Amino acid sequence: MNEATVEGRQPVLEALKAGKKIKKIYVAEGSRGDTIRSILEHADNLGIKVVWADKRDLERVAKTSEHQGVVALAEPLEYVGLEDILDRAQDSGRDPFVLALDQIQDPQNLGSIIRTAEASGVHGVVIPKKRAAQITPAVVKASAGAVYYVPVSQHNIALALDFFRGQGLKIIGADKDGDAVCYKADLKGPLVLVIGSEGKGMRNLVRKKCDVLVSIPMLGNTNSLNAANAAAVLMYEVLRQRMFEG
Repeated sequence: MNEATVEGRQPVLEALKAGKKIKKIYVAEGSRGDTIRSILEHADNLGIKVVWADKRDLERVAKTSEHQGVVALAEPLEYVGLEDILDRAQDSGRDPFVLALDQIQDPQNLGSIIRTAEASGVHGVVIPKKRAAQITPAVVKASAGAVYYVPVSQHNIALALDFFRGQGLKIIGADKDGDAVCYKADLKGPLVLVIGSEGKGMRNLVRKKCDVLVSIPMLGNTNSLNAANAAAVLMYEVLRQRMFEG
């Protein structure tokens, strides 16, 4: 199996805490701080080799420039099936909450969305196999390691929505010209929240699969939020309705 890199202090720490299989960790000479201490303690407990490296060694191993002096060599993240996401929801005892991302292009946006998804109780994220950002070291870094706690599935989005509808989930799409403002829409119960790509939004085929289209009220001069911000607003509205409305 090919090795993948996990880069950045918090992502490496989260990978260790989540039980990610790690072969070796490179740490920049002279690195200090609480997170470094935690990384070293976890590595020692797990019997993982730590290599104190100079700048050139780290640059040779790293695939991004955002490694913060810590790079781990690990098994690549494994994508899951759609059924696995529903199994995780059942195990949680909560109604399924799935996030489907229709061709998000920017790795920073994808990582940020996954980080918010983990915090707001999403059971799994679905991304396309083509024409979209995939789980790379940059995405892992942007998610602060949240990718190790939220299952990600690679699947045709339209077909995935058909599958989830067949399992009783409601399909909610984010659209600036939506049928209802998100704060007035019913976002409780089993659902899939669909977020479109930066700039273009959802493709027509995906939009037609949605049961309801919801918008976010905008009072400023700009007419939209970026994909990560819009996703955060909507994910937390789902969480608010689930936690604070009967």
